[in-house]
Amino acid sequence: MPKSYAVPPPPHHNEGKTVAAWTMNLGVVLGALAIGTGMVVGDLNILIWVGAGVVLVALVVGVVLSITGLGQPREYGKTEAAATAGGSSEHNARSARPAEADAR
Repeated sequence: MPKSYAVPPPPHHNEGKTVAAWTMNLGVVLGALAIGTGMVVGDLNILIWVGAGVVLVALVVGVVLSITGLGQPREYGKTEAAATAGGSSEHNARSARPAEADAR
């Protein structure tokens, strides 16, 4: 007897371009820049610790922003999944070929 499985909804199409992701990424890059500058310039050892603090703050702020709703959308349901998958066969290069063509 064949089984039928529900297809999961497609992934979100924001590609990580959310406020939470941009904030965390910018903070990590600035913190890493400060750490690198502190390592190169011998008299500015305090920059290593300041940069580490900036990285930690950026990570915390990014997680808090994601939890508060500035990350992935939470209301992604069946109607959004159907709208996203609506024109996917036109963009898929393999959709016109049978599955056996890949098994060579």
